[in-house]
Amino acid sequence: MEPIVDIDEALKRVQEYHGPPEEFQLPISDSINDSLGLNMAIITDAILKKGWWPNDFIQREGFRIYLYNAAE
Repeated sequence: MEPIVDIDEALKRVQEYHGPPEEFQLPISDSINDSLGLNMAIITDAILKKGWWPNDFIQREGFRIYLYNAAE
């Protein structure tokens, strides 16, 4: 799994995915995680607009894989 290194690519993947949120995995490079959390806030906003809820993440060397589920 290749980590995403560009916020626009992350948003594109979120917007173009049409399956169940439980099957979606978003590998985000540590380089996108800025100290204020602004980039992840933008990505999370796109996730919430889909009716999804952040569920967990898996830490890998140099990136995290974010996991989601349907909002209740």
